[in-house]
This record gives sequence, C-alpha cells and structure tokens, in this order.
Amino acid sequence: MLLSCGTGEIQNFEGISILTEPRVNRINVTIYLTDKHGIPLIWNQSILSPSVGVSTISDADFTTNAKVYSMRNGQKHRKVYDGRLVDVRWAQEANSIDRLLKAQIPLRLIEEDPERDTYKGVITVEIKTDKQGPFSDTDEEAIIYSR
Repeated sequence: MLLSCGTGEIQNFEGISILTEPRVNRINVTIYLTDKHGIPLIWNQSILSPSVGVSTISDADFTTNAKVYSMRNGQKHRKVYDGRLVDVRWAQEANSIDRLLKAQIPLRLIEEDPERDTYKGVITVEIKTDKQGPFSDTDEEAIIYSR
C-alpha cells in the first residue's frame, strides 16, 4: 500500500482495528490501519521510513480521541476519560508488515468510578487526518483499572 504522492492520503485507508494492553501506569493502544474489509494495510517496499519523504504522512498529522467507560452489571456505565491519545507514533511489530500506530492512555487520566463492579471497561478510539476519516473501533473488554 502506498501513500498517495503529495496528497496527504493513505491509499486504501478505510478503517481501524484496535488492541489494548494494560501496563502498570498506562494502557497501550495498538491501532491497525485497515481497508474497507478490515484487512490491515501493509508497509510497501517503497516506503523506507514512515516519517521521511514527500509521499509520507507524519504520525503528528493524525487527530485522535479516546473515550473510556467503566462497567456496571456487564454494561457500559460511566465515561471516565474523554481525550487525546498520548505518544502517538508509527510502529512495526516483529515479523510483520502491518501498518500500525502505537499510542497510550495514562492511567492517571482515567477517573475512578466508585459504582463500577469490575476492573474492565470499554475503550473507543477515533482517528482521522485532514483528508481521511474519522474512523473508530471499540474494545469492549479492556482492562482499565488495577485488579
């Protein structure tokens, strides 16, 4: 998949798929850029670096939003965070050519919900560029609090 030369658009970019992973002081968010069928886009050999060259789009050109909800009785309960993702950057996993972004939600930004009945929650991530999106995906089983 190529970045269209000089247009600021990523070819075949029509959605995202997210994975979340809890850490001691943050939630790591992996954002896979996908086509209209949900298949991850791949790095093309002509792209030497995602942030170098005329035909690339910078990770800073993505506008992000994450909404985090606590849960009660197995249902989305209260919004405990609504804001930008932190440290958004291009990434590549070992032995993979999937085009993805990595980001974080610091746990200190997530409000405590005293009415929640589980450490899990719902995270919805939305991203867009000036020319594409918004695209969103939801993790309905995310770990958002320490056990």
